[in-house]
Amino acid sequence: MSQYSFEAAYTESRNRLTVAFRVILAIPHLIVSQVWGYLAQILALVQWFIALFTGKRNEGIWNLQRQWLDYSSRVSGYTSLLYDPYPAFGPGPGPVPVQTAIQLEPDANRLTVGLRFLWIIPAALLAIVIGIAAFFVGLVSWFAILFTGTHPRGMWDFLHRALKYTQQVQAYGLLMTDVYPKWA
Repeated sequence: MSQYSFEAAYTESRNRLTVAFRVILAIPHLIVSQVWGYLAQILALVQWFIALFTGKRNEGIWNLQRQWLDYSSRVSGYTSLLYDPYPAFGPGPGPVPVQTAIQLEPDANRLTVGLRFLWIIPAALLAIVIGIAAFFVGLVSWFAILFTGTHPRGMWDFLHRALKYTQQVQAYGLLMTDVYPKWA
């Protein structure tokens, strides 16, 4: 079974100017990611019916969701101050130092698919708590980068792990995998 993997390269020295205006610079990407994300969620409902009745995942839907998840990971990594290069629009990785991976598993477990809306609740609640903590760590990181020009490694590690976990929750919620998300 395959779980969504997100890996970014740590860089201690950071560009203070792009970090200062990071939220503003990320707005176009955040809009595209959100609209594309709505489509991915609607298709997850279609995928739910397909997987529940056939026991198989639709490869076309899965591929579109995978492209969105990869793009969303790059945008979230940029917004979360994990790296400085501006991400490319669309499915291509562009210049960002990110590696993502997940393998299509055509067969879906009907039981886990059918009850996914219940089984995801603990993971989603944990993702919310981690997201709140990541917001505050990101805010402190933002100030640290502005004043020192470097991103403290401990803060970067937490933000990296938080993004990795939330993307695993997304993949699980979109029925892309039957592997339950884990904080690792």
